Amino acid sequence: MSSYLKRFFSTALKGVLVALVLLAGFSVSPARAGDQEGFRLWLDQLAPEMIQQGISPATIGRVWPTLSFDESVIELDQKQPEHKITFAQYLKNTLPETRVSRARELLDENRAILNDVAARYGVPAEAIVALWGIESSFGDNRGDDPVLNSLATLAYEGRRADFFKKELLEALRIIDEERRDPDFLQGSWAGAMGQCQFMPSTYRRFAVDYDGDGVRDIWENLGDVFASMARYLAAEGWQAGQGWGKEVMVIRPVPQQVLGRETPQKIETWRQFGVRELSGQPLTSPQPQAYLIQPDGVGGRSFLVYDNFLALMKWNRSTFFATSVGLFMDKLKAPLSNRQSP
Repeated sequence: MSSYLKRFFSTALKGVLVALVLLAGFSVSPARAGDQEGFRLWLDQLAPEMIQQGISPATIGRVWPTLSFDESVIELDQKQPEHKITFAQYLKNTLPETRVSRARELLDENRAILNDVAARYGVPAEAIVALWGIESSFGDNRGDDPVLNSLATLAYEGRRADFFKKELLEALRIIDEERRDPDFLQGSWAGAMGQCQFMPSTYRRFAVDYDGDGVRDIWENLGDVFASMARYLAAEGWQAGQGWGKEVMVIRPVPQQVLGRETPQKIETWRQFGVRELSGQPLTSPQPQAYLIQPDGVGGRSFLVYDNFLALMKWNRSTFFATSVGLFMDKLKAPLSNRQSP
C-alpha cells in the first residue's frame, strides 16, 4: 500500500469527518485560488467518492500524491476574448493556405488507412483530415499538460465543477481499465487529449483500436486517431454519401424565425424565400430539406446545410467551427483547377 493510502486510511478522525461531509451533502470550497491546502483537503474528500464510483484504491494511491492546484489552468479557463471576431477572421485564422496545403499532402500520404476507415464508418477521408487539422494541427498541437492535474484543478475551482469532476472520474477509469500510466494522459489545459482532442468521456465511448494491438492510442497511432474520429461522427449521425452543405445566395431578407439549425425547411420553401445557388441559378439540393445558417448574422454569408452539419455541431457547438470544417472538406475535394479561397 502506498504511503498516501496508509496516511489516508489510517487517520480515523479524518475518515469520520469525510464521511459526515459526504452524507450531509456538503463540499469543501477553496478559500482562494491557488490554495494548495484547500485543494489537498478537497482531494481527501473526493477520494472515497471516486472509490465508491469504482476507481481502485491503488489508482487513487498512485494519482493523488501527484496532483497539485494549477492556477495557470484557471487563468486560461477564465480568459475571455476582448472582442468577438467575424466569421471571415475566424476562417483566416483556421484555414490558412499553409494548413490546407499540408492537409492535401497528408491526405495523399495516408490515403490507404483513410479510405479503409471511410469504408468502415461511412465518414469521408476529407472530413477526418479537416477535423484533424483544425483540432490539433495534424497532431502538432495536441497539448502536453497533465490531464489529471488539469481536470482536478478545474473540478476544484468550481465554475464548471460537475463537468470536470465527471471528466476526472472518466480519466481515472481509463487508467484502471487500460492500465495506463497516469503520465501518459497528456493534452490541453482543459483535458482534451490526443490528436483528435477527445475529452476522457469521449475517449471511453468512441476511441478505437484500429490495428488490433490492444491499445487505443489517439496520441501516436494514426489508424487509431482516424478511426476514433470517424466512429464519433458516425455515432452522432453522420450519413454516408451525403454532404454537409454549401454556400448559397440570398436575394432578399429571410424571416428570422426560419433561420438556424432548429428549423429545417423544404428546398422549395427556401426557393420561395429567395435562396439561390451562389452563381445566381435556381436552388438545387440532393436533400429534400435543409437548414439555412448565417454565421455572421443577417447580411453575412449564407449556407444551406444538411443533417451532417448537425453531426459536426455535436463535435463542437460553434457554427463557425462546423462551417469551417465543411469548407475545409470542400477545398480538399476540389480538383486543382477549381480550388478557391474559403
